[in-house]
Amino acid sequence: MKKINFQNYDLAFKESFSIFENKTLDFLGLDLPKITKFLETEFAELETHDNFMDLNFRLEDGSILHIEEETHLSEGDLVRYAHYDLRLYDRYKAMIHTVVLTPSSGSPGTKSLDTGTIQYTIQQIIFKGRNADELLEKIRNALEKGQPINELELIFLPLMQSRLPKNELLLETIKLEKQLPERDIRTKVLGLTLVVSNRIVDKKLFDEIWEEVRMLKIMQYAEEKGIEKGIEKGREEGIEIGLEKGREKGKMFIIKKLLFKKFGMLPDEISHRIDTLDEIMLDEISVAILDMQQLDDLKKLIHCT
Repeated sequence: MKKINFQNYDLAFKESFSIFENKTLDFLGLDLPKITKFLETEFAELETHDNFMDLNFRLEDGSILHIEEETHLSEGDLVRYAHYDLRLYDRYKAMIHTVVLTPSSGSPGTKSLDTGTIQYTIQQIIFKGRNADELLEKIRNALEKGQPINELELIFLPLMQSRLPKNELLLETIKLEKQLPERDIRTKVLGLTLVVSNRIVDKKLFDEIWEEVRMLKIMQYAEEKGIEKGIEKGREEGIEIGLEKGREKGKMFIIKKLLFKKFGMLPDEISHRIDTLDEIMLDEISVAILDMQQLDDLKKLIHCT
């Protein structure tokens, strides 16, 4: 089994979070305004969380919802979240609501931190008491009758309590998600479910399902997003570029982002070399990137010494 590095799909999943827009998370018990958009926020100087991406949403009242996932909350986790939230506040100057999701197998932990000068508190949501089996049946019946469902309930369903082992619960959830009528929504929901579930299921099973989602062309979202940003970047600079040039800029944008996620900051000579590549060569990199183990593999491919 080829190892799947899910961080390579970061941009694709961030684009998938558009399904949250104009929806509330009141089914989680959060009394907050509606989500208006997903915030792409990265702080290179902060240590990233290996198992769960930073999820930040702009809410209708201008505040920010910051979601994390942790099975056992510790004081160290709160220090990390507080550090991150201070950076968020420094950038946006907006109120921040930090919510930590804990699966049914987890437990209550440290939810507040008092350093004397800083008082920091998060809200923890533990999925105990939320019956996944009943919800599975309700969604299954609704899909059979062609009735609307709450896709967000499907995404978080694997964190809930069930008579099924976590692996089987995830598989049952995936089966239902494959029945969603709209392909665009179906692919996004599948991907987001894996983001939420990756820490609680067997690694081998996760990789198998991830590969299947990849075959559903989830990377299409990343490429489309990159193309949009490439074209927009050209407009902002006042450069008249055609669609073909916009496609190249878009592919270059997403490929550099994926390479950064895999290898960290690229040396200048490699970054400049990528800037000179044509669309055919960019396509070759996009296919080969999953198999690259070290930076030398990229250097050989693009003939950069």
